Amino acid sequence: MPSEKVFQCDDAILNPAVKAHIASLYTAVDSKAISAWVGHFTEDAIFKKGATNVQGRGPLEALMHKSWSTLAARDHVVYAVFPFSGPNKTEEVMLHGQSYNTYLDGTTGTFTWAARMHFTYQPDDSVLIDRYTIIVDTEPATL
Repeated sequence: MPSEKVFQCDDAILNPAVKAHIASLYTAVDSKAISAWVGHFTEDAIFKKGATNVQGRGPLEALMHKSWSTLAARDHVVYAVFPFSGPNKTEEVMLHGQSYNTYLDGTTGTFTWAARMHFTYQPDDSVLIDRYTIIVDTEPATL
């Protein structure tokens, strides 16, 4: 079962709509609610992760189906979100987190990641992601 999506952030700067959107995004992906996850993005959103670079909701949905094809479960833990501006309109954030995957064969894998998200505000002041870049560190340094 996915973890509760809570994270450290400066609530005086991070717009509440962005904070809720981030939590909802990771809840959707970890619950295999692929259509709901895709609904967090603009129609022409750009997603980058390593060599993967897709644009648009259709390719995002296909990518998410492919990513789940080898997984039995996944859990994203967001440790912290760093807004670049706010609180009225937080347009961009950086995130730090870790992912815990359980594969169909029962094996598990973990990786640390950083990400950058850019948001577009809708007329009702809700937000959608228009750019999302993930940097994966499969062998993080230990201190």
